[in-house]
Amino acid sequence: MADNDVRNYNSTVMKTSTLRFWIYGTAAFGVSMASITSLGISTVSDAESKMLAQPVVKLLETPSLESQLKALETHGLELAREDEVLASDTIASLFERLGVEDSEALIYLAANKTNASVLKANVGKTALVHTDINGSLLRLQLVNGQDTWVVERTGEGQFATRIGQAGVETVTEHRSVMVGKSFFNAMDQAGVPSPITEDVVNLFESDLDFRRQVQPGDKVRVIYESKKVAGREIGDFRLVAVRFEATGASYEALFFNAGNDGKGNYYDAEGKSVKRGFLAAPLRYTRISSSFSRYRLHPLFGDPRAHRGVDYAAPIGTPVRSVAEGTIVARGWNGGYGNAIEIQHNARYSTYYAHLSRSAPGMVVGREVRMGEVIGFVGTTGWATGPHLHYEFRVQGRSIDPIRIARENPQVPSLAGQDLQRFLVVSADLRKRLSLLDSVNTAEAEGIPAAAGRNSNPSPRLARQ
Repeated sequence: MADNDVRNYNSTVMKTSTLRFWIYGTAAFGVSMASITSLGISTVSDAESKMLAQPVVKLLETPSLESQLKALETHGLELAREDEVLASDTIASLFERLGVEDSEALIYLAANKTNASVLKANVGKTALVHTDINGSLLRLQLVNGQDTWVVERTGEGQFATRIGQAGVETVTEHRSVMVGKSFFNAMDQAGVPSPITEDVVNLFESDLDFRRQVQPGDKVRVIYESKKVAGREIGDFRLVAVRFEATGASYEALFFNAGNDGKGNYYDAEGKSVKRGFLAAPLRYTRISSSFSRYRLHPLFGDPRAHRGVDYAAPIGTPVRSVAEGTIVARGWNGGYGNAIEIQHNARYSTYYAHLSRSAPGMVVGREVRMGEVIGFVGTTGWATGPHLHYEFRVQGRSIDPIRIARENPQVPSLAGQDLQRFLVVSADLRKRLSLLDSVNTAEAEGIPAAAGRNSNPSPRLARQ
């Protein structure tokens, strides 16, 4: 092989190595670049070669075994484990599942009732524990919203509790999904969080029957924000934009906060409101077993009484949703209503949900809930002849027919003036990003190939026009 060929070959090899180091780490990349400079480009003299070939020998003093053991004792061995907080969890059950064997820590945590309430407020969140090799607790950490709750060992049998900022990171996620046999399964397989899927359904369920109209091959593009601490999702999500191609039409919703209050609303490309004031019903799939009436024979007592709500027949355990954003103002047992929850939506409107088997975790008086958030589950508590939800809609405390509200349900006002101009600037970027997702090969779902869409070019129809 000629000298030039050798040099070219070496240069090629080093360039290949450069790429490999670039992939594995920037520090290694820097080393490889130095290698290219010394070997791939410049030549090395005989004197330099001999100098480089000379070994350098340095005797390293090995620490004694005794000193190493002392160092280990000082440093200690720290083990980390994590698991999801369950609704049934106590401090003791959480410790058992995470391998914590520390009676002193249990005594400390049990002495303060606030600690148990912190657990209940973090159902579904991640608990992270650090222990020594014997299972003694060194640190317990729970993320509550944007704060972190930490219990730390400060000495022998001594602990301290602190609450501080968790270092929350907001990450924007993009997903392109093709529906297979099930819309919900397809979203789940694509890694879309359940709250985002629920938001999509809540936005479009008045226009789309998700059981009958959404079919294999339909496409969903979503952009959403996820709050993370140390790379872990903390259950705080926001749907930013969605485009749903189904039944030969295109549905679109774009988030915009006109008042800069953090709440915002969803609009189509022209600034018209997509979001309704209230969901059509508190159950996703419903069968009305008893309508609103000023006069009916009571099914248990047989006497004529007013029925101030609508009864939805459903199996025990069916999720019950809040029909709008609001604050829980009452929760618990209420005579013939059984387990019930009342939500105040504003100064004028409130809703009432009765005969619940149980409330959803974290549903306490004062808790703010989102539209579509699960607040409880269908049951037979109170005066009930079978499993159902009794649902009331109240205007300044007076019950009116919820079905009438569903029919007359007004949309949130559309944008105008400067708000509209600001929205058009923001929405142009969001719509461009959604279009870029259109060019991405949609993840196949449940055996439905990407090319199997029933209508690859659906006619554009902005949501709820």
